[in-house]
Amino acid sequence: MISPSHDASDAVDGIHDVCAHRTRRRLLRVLRTRSETTLEAVAAELVGTENDGRPAERTRLEVALYHWHLPKMADLGVIEYDRESGRIRTNEGTHAAWQLLRVREETVRSARNDGR
Repeated sequence: MISPSHDASDAVDGIHDVCAHRTRRRLLRVLRTRSETTLEAVAAELVGTENDGRPAERTRLEVALYHWHLPKMADLGVIEYDRESGRIRTNEGTHAAWQLLRVREETVRSARNDGR
């Protein structure tokens, strides 16, 4: 969670940092459909969509989520993550990240449609 000593610009920077990485953007999209899930469920969904669910890819992704992506997102206040149980919960920070992600996706679509 973002500590009280952080100001609003720190929170915005954190959300931008979360949305800057492809895996975290994909994770945010998965979390749009649920308020609570697990590391294993998220990894299975993310790997299943791209790599035909290959076990080695799932293991690699689970390790990256466990050690890097989920703790970073939790530290920035974008999700609640219990490393012991693997539980992931959305919060107000998640909703703010979804808004930024939506604007980002709309901007990319608009630029493509404009031929940029």
